[in-house]
Amino acid sequence: MKLQKLSALVIGGLMLGSAAHAEDVIKIGTLSDYAPFEYKDPSGKLLGMEIELGDAMCKQMKAKCQYVTMDFDALIPALKAKKIDAVLAQMSITDERKKVVDFTNLFTLAPVQYVAKKGAGITENPATLKGKIVGVQSGTNHESYLKARLPKDKSGIEMKIYQSLDQAWLDLVAGRVNAVLADTTVSYDWIAKTGGKQGFAYAGKPINDVAMFGEGTGIAVRKGDPLKEKFNAAIKQVLADGTFAKANKKVFPFSIAPGAK
Repeated sequence: MKLQKLSALVIGGLMLGSAAHAEDVIKIGTLSDYAPFEYKDPSGKLLGMEIELGDAMCKQMKAKCQYVTMDFDALIPALKAKKIDAVLAQMSITDERKKVVDFTNLFTLAPVQYVAKKGAGITENPATLKGKIVGVQSGTNHESYLKARLPKDKSGIEMKIYQSLDQAWLDLVAGRVNAVLADTTVSYDWIAKTGGKQGFAYAGKPINDVAMFGEGTGIAVRKGDPLKEKFNAAIKQVLADGTFAKANKKVFPFSIAPGAK
């Protein structure tokens, strides 16, 4: 009888230990095709600036990161359905999104700008895009901006939606769209590596519309989840100890840290 009780206690202890360990795993929803923030190398390993910073923050929180990649427009539904615990995917903090999720403090700056062929005459002025096609990624605030601010029946601008920006860049080069609207950070990566050599560049100035694009990006969690404050502490730490600056310098010649000019 004593042996049975001891076995039960041992088994129970192991189960409790496993449960406690499981609580330390944070499932982070992210992308796999959003270089330089998230992308896969030829071997399939997930890399990128936000992955590097995510690992550093999880280490600071004494938790294990488990990344779950999916399309951008699937991230918030997956978070609400508890398939993931957080979203780290250059998600802009907007009033519309704050209705359904909580955001951490500001994590990165993400200005928005058109990319087009040099000499095409396209700027941030909607009149320069009348009769043209603009590519955007599905589920982004870029898509929302065109729908809300520049509907085709009023602006004459046609929108083409893509599941990934990689597809949009291919169509821009092929001439199937005249411009792509995206964050300047991810556009910089494409222009520097590919687009610039083919005559593409930023078109016009960044678009100033805080209501649509927010002030920058944050990490999204479920409403009321205390994980928000843990991430806030981790964000503060990586910004203060140089971890953010080091990761930033690897991919951009300018800072995208909150407060940077």
